[in-house]
Amino acid sequence: MKHFKYLTLTLILFSLTACVGEKELKKDAPKDSISYAYLGTLTKDQEIVKNELISYLNNLKIFNTKAIISKTYPNLFNVIDATHFEQYISIMSNSKDIMVDNYDTKITKIGPVVTFSNGTKFAQVQYHSDTKLVFLNPNLYSTETSINFLYDVLIHKYGKKNVEINVKERSLRVQKEEKLLLIKETDGWKFIGDNKEYRQIYPSILPLEILTQLK
Repeated sequence: MKHFKYLTLTLILFSLTACVGEKELKKDAPKDSISYAYLGTLTKDQEIVKNELISYLNNLKIFNTKAIISKTYPNLFNVIDATHFEQYISIMSNSKDIMVDNYDTKITKIGPVVTFSNGTKFAQVQYHSDTKLVFLNPNLYSTETSINFLYDVLIHKYGKKNVEINVKERSLRVQKEEKLLLIKETDGWKFIGDNKEYRQIYPSILPLEILTQLK
C-alpha cells in the first residue's frame, strides 16, 4: 500500500508540473533572450497570450502557489476547494521523499485568439514538458518489482518513448505534451488544464460559447 501512496504522489507531481526552486529559475536565460520564431507570425493578441503563458509556466516551475491560484480560471473553484488545492500543492512541493530535480518547458503551439460578443477572449495553447524526479527516500521503489511496477504504470500513461528510469541514480524522467485553455473575462487572463479529466467538468464551469470552440 505504501508504494501506491508514493505512486499517487509521483503522478500528481507530473500532472501539476514541478518545482525546482527560485534559485534555479534565476539561472535560466532571461525571458527576452529566448527566440519564439518557430511559432511563426503571431497576432497582437497571440503575443499577449504567449507572454502570459511564459509567466504562468515560470510560476509553475517555482511552485508559486498564490500566483498559480490567482491565474487559475476561477470557476474551477466551484468544484475544487481553493484552500485545499493550495494545501495540496504545498504538501507536494515540500515532500522529503521525492524531489523535482529538473523541469523544462517549451511552448509548441498558440492557437487563434477568439473574441466573443461580450468581450471575453479565449485561446488554446500547447507546450512540451520535461520533468526529472529523484527519489530521496532510500526505501522508496527500492526493489526491482516496485521499480518495474512504477515503470509499467508510467509507460501506460505517457508512452514508452517518453519515460526513462535510472536505477543507479534513483531518478525518473517523463516528457509529455500539455494543453491549456486561456480565458480572459473581466480580470485578466486565466488558465485551466485541458485533458480528459478536466473535460469531464468543463460543462459545469465553462460558458457555452467556449465549449463550442474546443478542439
